[in-house]
Amino acid sequence: MHKASHYGTLATYLADPSVTAWRRGETEGVTFESQILLSGEDGGPEAIRFRFDPTLSVYAHMHLTAQFQLLLSGSMSFSRDALNLKPIGVHYTDHNTPYGPFSVAEEHEVLVLHPRQGGLMTMGNRTARREINLTGRVLHGMGDDADWTAVEGFDGVRYKVLIPHAAGPEVVMIECAAGIELPVEGAPYGRYEVVSSGSVVVEGSTLETPGLRYVVGEQRPSRLCAGPEGATVIFLSFDGNALEGGLTDSGIALDAAEAMARAI
Repeated sequence: MHKASHYGTLATYLADPSVTAWRRGETEGVTFESQILLSGEDGGPEAIRFRFDPTLSVYAHMHLTAQFQLLLSGSMSFSRDALNLKPIGVHYTDHNTPYGPFSVAEEHEVLVLHPRQGGLMTMGNRTARREINLTGRVLHGMGDDADWTAVEGFDGVRYKVLIPHAAGPEVVMIECAAGIELPVEGAPYGRYEVVSSGSVVVEGSTLETPGLRYVVGEQRPSRLCAGPEGATVIFLSFDGNALEGGLTDSGIALDAAEAMARAI
C-alpha cells in the first residue's frame, strides 16, 4: 500500500511494507533485497527498505538530498568514523554529503528515507567529488545510548531523543501504551513516522513494523493511535536542508538517478 493525501498545505503519505514486494538488487558488486515503500515519482518522499547481504565494504557514496538511515536490525560499521551503529540506530547526512565505506553483518535491515528522490553517486566518480557539500552535516544516534523520559500529562507515554532538535534534524523515539492517541505537530520540512514495534492506526489504516507515514506542511496531521499491544514510533524530522539539492535534468543528477535505477 502506498497512499498519498493532500489537505490544503499538508501532504501525507502512508506505506505498508506487508503488502510491498521484495526485489533483488546489486550496486558495484554489493547485493541486497529491497522494498520501494515510497517512490518519490510524484515529487514527494522516497523511502526504501534494504536488507544488504553481509559484506565488508559498501563503498563510499552520497545522495543528492538529505537522508535518514534508520537501522532496524543487524549492524553497520563505519570504520572512518569509528562508529558501530546498532538498532535502533539512526544515521543522518545533508544533501551531497559523502559517507562510508561501511560494513554490514547478518540480519541487516535499514530504512533509507529521503524527502524526495535522492539518486546515488559513488565517490569513485571524479565529477561527483567536485559537487560535495563541504559544510554538510553527518549525525547519528542510538536508542541504547539514550534514557527514557516520561511525557507529562500522558500516562503510558515516554520518549528518547536520538538526535536533538538543536542539531537541526531531529529524531525522537516515542513508546505508547495500547489505545493512546498521540497528537503530533506539523512538519514544515517533512517528517517520517516509523513504527518500530507494535502497531498504530492512522488515517483509517493499521500500520505494523516497519510501516510508516510521511507528513509535510504547517498544518497538524491526524493523530496516531497505538494498537492493542501498544506501539513504539520513531519520528525523524528534516530541517531546511531538505529543500536543498535533489535530482534535476542535468549534471550529476542524471548520473545519480541512473545509478539508483540500476541498483534497485
